[in-house]
Amino acid sequence: MNKKIIDSLKEKFKSGIFIVYIIAAALLVSGSVALTNSYFRIKAKDMLNRIFPDKFNYCIYYENNVPYYDVNDVDFVNADVREVQVGNNKKYLVNHSRGFALGFPRDAEFDFSTAQEYITVRCKDMTAVVSKEYSTYETASQTRAYIKDYLHKYLLDERYMEQNKITLHKDAVEKIGDFWVQMVAISRTPAPDSPIKLNSYIYCYIYTDSTMFYRIMFKVPEYNDEVLEEVYRTLYSFSTDVPIVGKSDTFTDFKPELPDFWSEETKEFYDNLVNGKECKWGIYTPHAIVNNDFSEVERLEEELDYKFDGILEYRYYFEDLPVEGMKTACENGKVVELTLQTSTVMNGDLDGYNPVFDILDGRYDYRFEIMAHQLKEVGHPILFRLNNEMNSDWTSYGSSACLDDPELYVMLWRKIYNIFKEVGVDNAIWVFNPNDESFPPAGYNSSMAFYPGDEYVQVFGVTGYNTGTYYDELNGEKWKSFKEIYDNIMEKHHHVYDKFPWIITEFASSSIGGDKVQWITDMFEQMHNYPNIKMAFWFNSVDMDTREGYESIVARPYILDETPETTKAFAQGLKKVKEAEGK
Repeated sequence: MNKKIIDSLKEKFKSGIFIVYIIAAALLVSGSVALTNSYFRIKAKDMLNRIFPDKFNYCIYYENNVPYYDVNDVDFVNADVREVQVGNNKKYLVNHSRGFALGFPRDAEFDFSTAQEYITVRCKDMTAVVSKEYSTYETASQTRAYIKDYLHKYLLDERYMEQNKITLHKDAVEKIGDFWVQMVAISRTPAPDSPIKLNSYIYCYIYTDSTMFYRIMFKVPEYNDEVLEEVYRTLYSFSTDVPIVGKSDTFTDFKPELPDFWSEETKEFYDNLVNGKECKWGIYTPHAIVNNDFSEVERLEEELDYKFDGILEYRYYFEDLPVEGMKTACENGKVVELTLQTSTVMNGDLDGYNPVFDILDGRYDYRFEIMAHQLKEVGHPILFRLNNEMNSDWTSYGSSACLDDPELYVMLWRKIYNIFKEVGVDNAIWVFNPNDESFPPAGYNSSMAFYPGDEYVQVFGVTGYNTGTYYDELNGEKWKSFKEIYDNIMEKHHHVYDKFPWIITEFASSSIGGDKVQWITDMFEQMHNYPNIKMAFWFNSVDMDTREGYESIVARPYILDETPETTKAFAQGLKKVKEAEGK
């Protein structure tokens, strides 16, 4: 309500002119009139509370993300319950299923749809993300090092800050109320005409005596004393004197909203993908599309007696698309899965310049306009996978290298999507593809935090490799069966993304540490257990050891026809696929 109106109402109340209105409202609140529905009573209280912030306090209860206005209607024991107390010009959040509470400004709006992992709070000039986290270490002291050295390994790096125009305002641990809190405050200097308005961050890590900690990230237009005062108010209000009851859950409803501008061929391809009964198979062989040379693919197809339905290729944002190679693949009956990455490096140098910020600021719009025209020129449906494995710590567009803020990824995706739409790209099917595990393994880094929105995604992509045991002594890498990998993916993601068709965008098995032939055999036997997977692309290449002095060693041999036995196992599996398809 406009401040002038509120002031006017106050004056009228003081003069007695508005007394009738107040009496009527009070009757409504008390339920003495015919309209006694609790929702309308709450609305009346809310209106009066805005006029008189220290009066007419009330509560709203969210049971499984559905609002209730009477505590007697809420099942605290068996449901996921959160409570918002409104009064004294504040909103106080009580999270019963996670055991904590804290206060925010009166205009705060809460998004509880992903509350099992994190809660988003939006105010007029501030956004906050709240999560309850656990470190991967065993003690409280190790957890504090984990926060400083891992969660902020790029953010607090001097080279990273210098090359990405980041200013550090504060990095300190202090006692706030009953808790020790690590507070880190930074600002990024954007381009003068940048559309990004919230460029200052305050990260607060509330320590406990265990490996558990609480994280609150604040985003504001500018770092100043007034903002810091508001942050301190929230931190002083923080409490864990909330008995944990009920169960924490997620209440998303992600589903594809298909574009009305797709070409007829793209619509037909998508319909066939969604309704297909058997998983289709694609392949990656290095540079086949870029070089417009499919001889290696054709050799594999002859060995396997199978024509692949798709082929995978990668490009960076500063590279032109291989239009001719893509056309050739499409004309030969193969859908192209094009992976575009807004990066200048391959899993390295992440503590240096990050192009994501310049892209968000609009400096590279022309590059994506060029790319959009090239993609449109292909003239056939393309599975367009943008910035895969974003919930990781090895990509320049993931949160670790982007101010620990997944929302920047969402903004980046939507920006590129809208450029493509404006150019008239009618053949791109957008594939959202998180990694099977999140790194860091944190609630705020959940795949849900990166989801661009129903309008912007048509296919859900998954990636799960059996990386083998080459790095066992270095990082505990273990051999994993196909079932182990994809059961885990299903458990984590199916309840959130079950309304999408799925594709395995890239995967394979190493041969180091186990029986690759049996792994391939089991893969084909078990694929039918995941009916939402409509297509799978085998990564027919290798990962080299990138450590200095070891660069010539193959760490993960993913080659499909590595041995006659692996070739035979794959051919036998594909033969059954052909028989099921009636080919």
